[in-house]
Amino acid sequence: MRSYCLYCKTGSEEKLIRLLKKDIRDYLGLDADIYYPTKIMNQRRRGIWSRVEQPLLPGYIFIYLEDEIPFPLFIIHQERDAYKILRNLDGTLELRGSDAQYAAWVYNHDGRFEPSTIVLKAGQIVKVLDGPLRDMQGRLTK
Repeated sequence: MRSYCLYCKTGSEEKLIRLLKKDIRDYLGLDADIYYPTKIMNQRRRGIWSRVEQPLLPGYIFIYLEDEIPFPLFIIHQERDAYKILRNLDGTLELRGSDAQYAAWVYNHDGRFEPSTIVLKAGQIVKVLDGPLRDMQGRLTK
């Protein structure tokens, strides 16, 4: 699977995802995986705690297509709020290296990141039990 990153107008990500999915379905006959990464946070407003969804990378959308499908640039150019597909230094569109790994991480979590649960004891290693940072560990320093 190939991944691409689209730079777009901040705040228009959800609408743009809807339009891109429709366009790709109409022109290519495919159901593309397109994600706008968000994080779920606990926020306190007027003394009441609630869970809110906030953008992780405002203005960026990740598009995933099968390997044999060329990227349909003409679809991006026809959308007003889509600015450009990010390119590598050599001009290629497909994400590579650590960018591709990050895009895969977003894909594996369906673009939605819940808070992680950790075990925290003073002077010991911190272990993440669940959430998007699962299986990571480290030591807290002051």
